[in-house]
Amino acid sequence: MHMLSQRSHWLTGCLLLITLTGMAQALTRAPYLQTVTSTGITIRWRTDQPSDSRVRFGTSFGQLTQQTTNPAQTTEHIVTLTNLQPATHYYYAIGSSANDILVSEELYFKTSPVPGSTAPFRIWALGDFGAGSANQMDVAQRYRQVAQNRPADVWLWLGDNAYNQGYDWQYQQNVFTMYTDILKHLPFWPTPGNHDYADTPTNPNIEYFNLITVPQQAEVGGVPSGSKMNYSFNYANVHFVSLDSEGQDDKRLYDTTGRQVQWLKQDLAANKLPWTIVFFHHPPYSKGSHDTNNSLELTLIRQQLTPILERYNVDLVLCGHSHVYERSYLMKGHTGLSNTFNVNQHAVSTSTARYDGSPNSCPITNKTSGVIYVVNGSGGQLGGQAAGYPHPAMIYSNNTIGGSMLIDVNNNRLDAQWLAADGTSKDKFTLFKNVGKRYYLFTTPATSQTLTASWPGNYVWSGNQTSRTINVAPTTPTSYTVTDSFGCLTDVFTIDMDNTTDSNLTFAGEMTIDEGKEPATVRISLPANQTVDLHVTDSQGLVLFEKQYPNTSQIQETVSLPNPGRYWFTARVGTQLIGRISFVK
Repeated sequence: MHMLSQRSHWLTGCLLLITLTGMAQALTRAPYLQTVTSTGITIRWRTDQPSDSRVRFGTSFGQLTQQTTNPAQTTEHIVTLTNLQPATHYYYAIGSSANDILVSEELYFKTSPVPGSTAPFRIWALGDFGAGSANQMDVAQRYRQVAQNRPADVWLWLGDNAYNQGYDWQYQQNVFTMYTDILKHLPFWPTPGNHDYADTPTNPNIEYFNLITVPQQAEVGGVPSGSKMNYSFNYANVHFVSLDSEGQDDKRLYDTTGRQVQWLKQDLAANKLPWTIVFFHHPPYSKGSHDTNNSLELTLIRQQLTPILERYNVDLVLCGHSHVYERSYLMKGHTGLSNTFNVNQHAVSTSTARYDGSPNSCPITNKTSGVIYVVNGSGGQLGGQAAGYPHPAMIYSNNTIGGSMLIDVNNNRLDAQWLAADGTSKDKFTLFKNVGKRYYLFTTPATSQTLTASWPGNYVWSGNQTSRTINVAPTTPTSYTVTDSFGCLTDVFTIDMDNTTDSNLTFAGEMTIDEGKEPATVRISLPANQTVDLHVTDSQGLVLFEKQYPNTSQIQETVSLPNPGRYWFTARVGTQLIGRISFVK
């Protein structure tokens, strides 16, 4: 009787009747979006009576002039739209070839940017959420409030999506009804948890797999997985990987000989995008409602899986399972119990990375190793504390209030925040890649040069300008410096002058490079010992190699160059030019 009353409750929220070939057809599951790409998307919905499936769509709500039809008679409607334009806003209506069943300005979506795009986008990550709790409603409402100004583009489900067993009616009541308004326009990318499997890892016939459409054949980038259990996708310049830490086909996720981990290594090795985010349900580090010291499966994930994630330089790992929020240091090499964590040994960076001017808060920049691990499992369920809480690997922990994560990616900048159920951001951190650059530009006097800081953010130039880009035209060799307002980031631009027309500023000597041979070898011969400065730059002036050679007359230096293209080798004695030679790789 209780289940019938619950079913009646959600039907009143989304029931829509139409007349279809003499029968009343009801929409029993509102539309939701799957597998968005730069040129396509899949739209799903459910009806109580079978029919074919039609989606009308267009870039204007009043002009839904295009349509795609799936002729199969079904109550589980799945329609994939193709040949769409990248990063474009579309409206859509669902129904059958006979009638529309739902037409609304609330039905819209945006295709993803082209792969590799540096356009800004937002991620909403939510774990352990489908509980039907007041906390779930509060967390969702906080997202709705911030989404009025900046909605998400990517929605990550971190497992335990529908409590307590992941049954169809539980998904309907605690997920599809709870988030109907969001599901209509925000595609979700899921991973399952133990409750989605009803704690039966070897059961493949769970509702979770019936309700999702995910890229099994690398339709959105990555390496084909051939399975709904694990998959990867690209969105702009981020590579995402979803793993199933609960289910077992041949092996569980913690068994590195299994199909999932073998695929994972291939997929991460093939990735060329700058950012990598991996998400699965069971955390390797937690002291919340689950203690990673005392759980065998969590211990095995920590021991067996984290070394692989670190080896392939994953940036961020998002999990749930523990009904708290925890965020680790940028860390590596810790596979033991919590009391063996040593900041000096295991933390690659000890910065809080909050980037707010507080002590020790500079962002993490240009990391070459280490992973940040986040437990984000209080989207619906809440609370728990194991002995030894908080885990010593965590910079921030909170088990008293629920929340979800917002992650903003803007080119080479990633900002994450934990948005609590009270509407405040109680934790945040920032990462940058490919910042802190040195440029050596070679030009003629009074020639205009455009200088651009290597990061999106705020700027203080040595000439007190505050824009990201400035224009200069020096008449003598000049250096320009730009920092951020907290003094955490610095770029230096050295502009040198071409004085080859003035014999007094040209130093007698010989400079040669072996053409066509890699790596490039430069040789410099001088008539007497001098101090020589050598700069190697790419075609944009970015310094790839610089070195000073004191009191010498003979130099031979071999320089490895990263990519095909034109490079410049410039050698000077003080202000006098020895030579400037281009090298094409």
